[in-house]
Amino acid sequence: MSKNQKRWTKEEDTFLIEHYSAMTLQKIGEHLHRSKESVNKRLTRLNLRASNTALRKKWTPEQDAFLQRNIDSMNNREIANSLGRSPSSIATRIKILRLTRKTSMRRWTVQEDDYLLRYYGVKSLFQISAKLQRSVQALESRLSRLEVYGAKSHVGHITVCELAACLEVDVHTIYKWIYKENLPYKIIIAKTRKFMGIDIQSFWKWAEQNKTCLNFFKIPKNTLIPEPAWVDEQRKLDYIKRPKYEHKKWTAEEDARLWNMFYQEKRNQREIGQLLGRSRNSVQRRLERLRKKKLAS
Repeated sequence: MSKNQKRWTKEEDTFLIEHYSAMTLQKIGEHLHRSKESVNKRLTRLNLRASNTALRKKWTPEQDAFLQRNIDSMNNREIANSLGRSPSSIATRIKILRLTRKTSMRRWTVQEDDYLLRYYGVKSLFQISAKLQRSVQALESRLSRLEVYGAKSHVGHITVCELAACLEVDVHTIYKWIYKENLPYKIIIAKTRKFMGIDIQSFWKWAEQNKTCLNFFKIPKNTLIPEPAWVDEQRKLDYIKRPKYEHKKWTAEEDARLWNMFYQEKRNQREIGQLLGRSRNSVQRRLERLRKKKLAS
């Protein structure tokens, strides 16, 4: 090693081992401030690459099997994305293995792109695959080329948990609005699961018709953009109408009345809050604490 040659550190070796199969040598070199040739030599010394393969990553039996299995259903770019390789590497490997496609790969049409973008997140990839007669891997590759990343961001909705966090309410409150107060929602189908998605503009339209369900004073300003102009005025009104004893400590007598009104008289939390001079959220939190006390005793 020459005097001017920089030694490889353990941290650099760790980064190289973790990322060499997912990043190009050029990108790794830029990250580590080293040349592409230096990165390649280090891979060889770490036995991550045979010395006679130059700058190419060794093909594994599993990768060859994947290539043979999908050559008729995926194009070179789609296979490359699945294996973390370049399209030219796939083309070279096909020649080495002497593989041929039964039919030429058909190009994506404008109609297919429109259908994919319209129903991604609304239908499962398996349903879209059956309709377009393309593999799920081909759909994922096409979405990536169209710069579409994730069903939720594509549909443009937020989840129930995200809405609850923005409004600073319990997530069960949102579910109550959905099932009992008709808050509009949409089922979003992601790759591995389904979830309820809520459109922000639809939420504000619902909120304008159901102002008694929310305390707008406690909703941070512009937490859900775009925020309609009427929200700020309602925020001021809710501040004026807030309970006078909002931060008053709960007494044993109030706890007993609260428990009796909720479980014996079957009153709802908003009605109890009006009778006790407290907010509905305060009543809800106090009920949760009383339940925990009774379970612990």
